[in-house]
Amino acid sequence: MYADPNDMNAIRELLHEILRNDPAPVHLGIELGEIEQGRVTMSLTVEDFMANGHGICHGGYLFTLADTTLAYCCATAGAPIVTRNAEITFTAPAHKGQTVTATATRRVSFGRNQICDVALEADGVVVAYFTGQGTTPPAPKTQVQA
Repeated sequence: MYADPNDMNAIRELLHEILRNDPAPVHLGIELGEIEQGRVTMSLTVEDFMANGHGICHGGYLFTLADTTLAYCCATAGAPIVTRNAEITFTAPAHKGQTVTATATRRVSFGRNQICDVALEADGVVVAYFTGQGTTPPAPKTQVQA
């Protein structure tokens, strides 16, 4: 799955195709929002099962939303990616019933790599800030049969 990064219609089709074949975000109800070159938004409504022992959204779900948004932002360059590394800082709680919107912005590209920042907001409050690096995996090598 690849698309011309200069053709935003092809990029939008690529991202929707990736989502259709991406079971984790589909299972969690993550929705794809705005798509621009180097910028993507995705959202997640915090369900009861996502709460931790404190009654707020478990950080792992917020990390998953941020990581997913990073991947889709990087894919606006025309190819799917995998996350190489990432870090998140939680700044405020997200509560059951709130919709958390993640906005990823690509900051730099080099070789097969990209670095993005992702801000997660619920009701206008930043609940987490995430930065990560995505990389396009190399093409699979064909095996030679002996």
